[in-house]
Amino acid sequence: MTSKNIEVVTTLSNIEFGLWQQWKSHQNPELRAQLFMFYSDWTRTIANLVQIRYPHPLADRGDYIHFASIGLLQALDRFQPELNNRFQSFAEPYVRGSILKGLSCYIQDKKNPISERLTIASENQAIDKDSALDMVVNAAIDLAFGHFLELGIVDEAEPNNSPLLAYARERQSQQLTEYVKQLPERERQIIVCHYYQHLSFTEISQLLNLSKARISQLHSQALRRIRTHYEQAEDMDFRW
Repeated sequence: MTSKNIEVVTTLSNIEFGLWQQWKSHQNPELRAQLFMFYSDWTRTIANLVQIRYPHPLADRGDYIHFASIGLLQALDRFQPELNNRFQSFAEPYVRGSILKGLSCYIQDKKNPISERLTIASENQAIDKDSALDMVVNAAIDLAFGHFLELGIVDEAEPNNSPLLAYARERQSQQLTEYVKQLPERERQIIVCHYYQHLSFTEISQLLNLSKARISQLHSQALRRIRTHYEQAEDMDFRW
């Protein structure tokens, strides 16, 4: 390992340790959310490995990641950094266990995340003659772009193994990732939690200590910011 790599590892360790120290000292929901984000990539890796070993006929990749995210939240609340244990070693049984438990209780009529977005949006907007059309238009934009966002982050192989399609999809995914990184922190957290970690708005509201109405509002703002980036770059692959 080069000195540069050692420096990177040390920096990451310091960031991780600092987050844990602050969380245990202050119990601030924002710090818990930052820890969740810090381990989100690792959680998706575990979910992918479990899916390969334990494929389920009714569950897709998003289900595995969702169950893994629930396990991560459980581990965050129970970990004791003062014991000097490695968090991933402590958390992995929780993450794997949550996935397997979720699969064992799996039901086919799972809640549709798009339906949840519409329900929350409609519950928190005054329905009158002046606002009804705006609500319909905004909901359509959010759903359409939300679907595009979901397609952009699925890292599965192209069904026909086309190198050209694989390149185009990889380029689209990289663009999308960059636009997500440019979002304000709270909006970025919601997008990552909902589309990358497959948490529901209810679960995100509990994690971030915000109302579901506020989560819905920030979610819509984030989608519009990302859409604006694509429009400015003239790289939209769909039309409104």
